[in-house]
Amino acid sequence: MPPIVDAHAHIAREMTGFRRPTRHGRAIDEGREAQFFPPSFDPVASPPETLLAYMDQAGVDRTFLVQHHLYGDQNALVLATLKQWPDRFSGFAYLGPMTDPGDPDRLARLLGEGMIGLKIELPSTRRLNAAFRWDGAGEMRLWECLARLGRPLWIDINGCNGEDVTALDRALTSVGGVRLMVCHVGGAPQGIWRERALLAKKFDGWTDLAAVPLLSGPEAEYPYPEAQEIVRWAVEQFGADRVLWGSDYPPTLNSSTYRQLIDFVRRHCPFLTPAQKDQILGGAAEAVRRAFTS
Repeated sequence: MPPIVDAHAHIAREMTGFRRPTRHGRAIDEGREAQFFPPSFDPVASPPETLLAYMDQAGVDRTFLVQHHLYGDQNALVLATLKQWPDRFSGFAYLGPMTDPGDPDRLARLLGEGMIGLKIELPSTRRLNAAFRWDGAGEMRLWECLARLGRPLWIDINGCNGEDVTALDRALTSVGGVRLMVCHVGGAPQGIWRERALLAKKFDGWTDLAAVPLLSGPEAEYPYPEAQEIVRWAVEQFGADRVLWGSDYPPTLNSSTYRQLIDFVRRHCPFLTPAQKDQILGGAAEAVRRAFTS
């Protein structure tokens, strides 16, 4: 059977980022307590063994581990997870605020230790570093490092404005050679999501479907007809071989089961051929892994 690959999930044995855990899946951020994970996540953490159990239950063969400062710097845990389960996980590096002049060297080390590329989530990066600019001098050194090493840039730019789209376009055009993944189909269906997502098309890249079933709002229900239409748009724009299914595990489990997050594509989306579903659910991600794994 073709592989199923979750191209977007998070792990953290200990939450060290913006969200301070309390109990039963709840966490405090900026003075407000909210349900971050399902109540069964007590203590509030996302260990790789729990994700692996969900993967086994749903028949997921491999997962890409991406990072976000809601969880904190998890580079050490991601690398340890890749070492312990090399056939089940791939990972992406994280550089926090990206203000250290040594960050390009640090990035090169992380890639050499097994990470595929660099993941950036723009809003949390700006919480850490209000001066962050896609085309800033220090940031450009990072993109140049990725270009030199032939590795991709994985970005979450949900909610960003046209100025950021233009600045990112200008920066990557100037550097050349950096392939781009835009997560969450650019934050569809919110704001200028199409413009954000299409940046990946310009830079010979990909988009992922992580959390797309739930970005329409709390009223969205399985099998997520609005999300299915976003899948249709993404396939029309990119081709199924550049669209990667992802879960955004674990916070998405507050609203869906892990299997539902797969099945809205696997069992629905009637406009997709079986071959297209195979690509979206795993074939495209496997091609990424093979392309960037030394």
